[in-house]
Amino acid sequence: MNYRLILNYWGLILLYYPAVFALPIFVALYFREDVFAFIYPALISLIVGAVLFSTSKPTSDIAKYREGYAIVGIGWLLVVLIGCLPYIYYGFSPIDAFFETMSGFTTTGATILERVEELPRSLLLWRSLTQWLGGMGIIVLFVAIFPTLARKGETLLQAEVPGLKVEKIKPRIRDTALRLYLTYMVLTVVEISLLKLLGMSLFDAVNHTFTTLSTGGFSTHSESIAFFNDPRIEFVIFVFMILGGTNFTLIYFLLKGENKFKNTEFLFYISVILTTSIIVTVLNLNHFDVIESVRYSFFQVASIMTTTGYTTNDFDTWSDAAKILLLILMFIGGSTGSTGGGIKVARIYLLVQYSISQILKSADPRTVRIIRFNGEVVSKEVLHNVTAFFVLYILIFVVSTFIISLFGLDFMTSVSAVAATLNNVGPGLGSVGASEPYTHLPPAVKIILSLNMWIGRLELFTVISLFIPSFWRERW
Repeated sequence: MNYRLILNYWGLILLYYPAVFALPIFVALYFREDVFAFIYPALISLIVGAVLFSTSKPTSDIAKYREGYAIVGIGWLLVVLIGCLPYIYYGFSPIDAFFETMSGFTTTGATILERVEELPRSLLLWRSLTQWLGGMGIIVLFVAIFPTLARKGETLLQAEVPGLKVEKIKPRIRDTALRLYLTYMVLTVVEISLLKLLGMSLFDAVNHTFTTLSTGGFSTHSESIAFFNDPRIEFVIFVFMILGGTNFTLIYFLLKGENKFKNTEFLFYISVILTTSIIVTVLNLNHFDVIESVRYSFFQVASIMTTTGYTTNDFDTWSDAAKILLLILMFIGGSTGSTGGGIKVARIYLLVQYSISQILKSADPRTVRIIRFNGEVVSKEVLHNVTAFFVLYILIFVVSTFIISLFGLDFMTSVSAVAATLNNVGPGLGSVGASEPYTHLPPAVKIILSLNMWIGRLELFTVISLFIPSFWRERW
């Protein structure tokens, strides 16, 4: 293990990190709010980063996957800990600040805030900005911008970007990261413009764009998107949630004029959203008329499937059948290479195909069924990796649910709180439903759920590896 290299990269991350505080500082100045809530964290990050960087000159700059996991896994914790400081400055308890910041950077959207509107505007913007940065990945951003980190960018991206593997757009990984972020920025500008055109204030448009494309779900209003009560705004956000849950490589090629949407994962992703939306619409006809049922059901299914977590109606009041479907969608999540959370559509597709193959084989051992993905034959190694990931995911879900239930939470709240945080969705069911924040939960439960957000965002192995003693030994 190259410890000096790891410390050196942590130092670099913290040296670059203060740049992201520029926007909330500008907003604080504009609205005549306290700029020191952001200046102090920026200075602390700069000082700690300088110390780490200057005292850890590596003997080798070769970063293997082990170093990559350590740099990204702990690097995210450092980013979150510094990101807590604006909340603490404004009087939040350290645990609540940690929960809210982790929820931001992991694009979960679970909140401890009961009256969001009471926050200073600069802090609201910081809250939304953490989701925008976390959506595509803050390490990805630094790899795209700064040549120093780009040298070992592929190792870092593999540890941070969700999905089966990093899909290169260009031969150089820095060029790939840069083009993905440019695509992200183009969509950001387009959505801000559309929301502003439909009557949102510029402040609301910027905040909701940050938290839509990142599939984060934070809002500047306690009622979430229901506050606006405008089908046109809901439709724009619906479209951009779908885009946020789509592989950004496909969107990049679309902007270049190349249609790559005959993609196995994308077609399965859209099919699941459409099919589930229609079923939930029918189930909701007992509560709404046809138009309202279509409006609320399609929006909420897209919001949960993409793991955004916005609400236009309190889905906790819907039928049990509808709530079960939404709970299942939490686990499916977005596409590989998207900003969405969950297990990922590609893995679910492969698990379904593999299960069908095994069932057919058990019925007739002579059956040979080849599983293909985007026209290519899927190897047994990939299928075994996907199965192992799924088993570990469910194991973490079950253990976490059991642990937090020991603190007196009811079954539905325990199950949905873990599902909503591990899958980076945000709102759950029961006492953490669409209209109820996580404020009342015991501090220990907030810490456990925060760790679930971290594990879910970095896709299990990056984080779990850090807790294995052999991972930190000098040799593999």
